[in-house]
Amino acid sequence: MAQHIVVTALVVAASAFSVWRLMPARRRLQLLLALDRWTATHPALSGWRERTLKPRIARAAGVGCDGCAANGSHEPRSPR
Repeated sequence: MAQHIVVTALVVAASAFSVWRLMPARRRLQLLLALDRWTATHPALSGWRERTLKPRIARAAGVGCDGCAANGSHEPRSPR
């Protein structure tokens, strides 16, 4: 019985990971933002939200204006 539960948990976790990795970046960002809205209503999750969720959303959102070549606030990289 316990073996069935462990195998089921592993299959569900592997499936969820595969779906997450194969999902388009835009959909992942939408899900992260929905999760952020949900955790904002639960004070017990505020620490996890600040430590884990906020940096992940910032990485998923991309570089924004800093990545544009027209932005003069960054120094050009030297070739490697």
